[in-house]
Amino acid sequence: MKIIITILNYIDIGAPLLALLVFIRVLSQNKLAKELLYIFYFICIQLITNVTATVLEKMHITNYSVYLLNIVLSFLVLSILFYELGIPLIRKTFPFSSLLFLGFATYSIANGDGIETYNSIISASASFIITAYCLIFFYWRLVKDKNYSGSLTDSAFFWATIGVFTYYTGSFFIFISYKYLIVREAEVIGILWRFHNLLLTIFCIYSIYGLTCKNYQKT
Repeated sequence: MKIIITILNYIDIGAPLLALLVFIRVLSQNKLAKELLYIFYFICIQLITNVTATVLEKMHITNYSVYLLNIVLSFLVLSILFYELGIPLIRKTFPFSSLLFLGFATYSIANGDGIETYNSIISASASFIITAYCLIFFYWRLVKDKNYSGSLTDSAFFWATIGVFTYYTGSFFIFISYKYLIVREAEVIGILWRFHNLLLTIFCIYSIYGLTCKNYQKT
């Protein structure tokens, strides 16, 4: 049991590292679809910030600001990704959703969240918006996009988006209940973070599957 817990504690580093190595191998041999490069940047953010946060934790230094940076940078990269897809509904809602996130971030940081405590408000708002973008993407590709040819599941980007959707949907429910759960029982923090790490691993598995088994030059 201790081995499983240890693996879950550090898999937020191991899984992105493995996904990053697969990306580098593919990049060294072929040209990726532009959209997959944003997924590559997202994975880099996860790896760098998670390693930094773990090192700071081992040094008994507060690492909440590192997680805050992770949230903001990840949201920025993925928001640009979905905007660049050119889907009309996303482009229409993009200014509002960006301002909404900025509003939550400003209010939350002004109250000290993300510096001395974990910022679950910003995390939940980012998760909700990115999940919504994923759903719009799926609807557009499956129903509205008449110009798309071939099977959607043949695209590596589709599987990466499935991974993003799984990660952010699960994370939304973690973060929206985060403060309520830790007030009731502080020990639940470890369980929540291990589940969060598992969701990140699922995202990495979907991305690796897409890159190794599907068309990585097709959006």
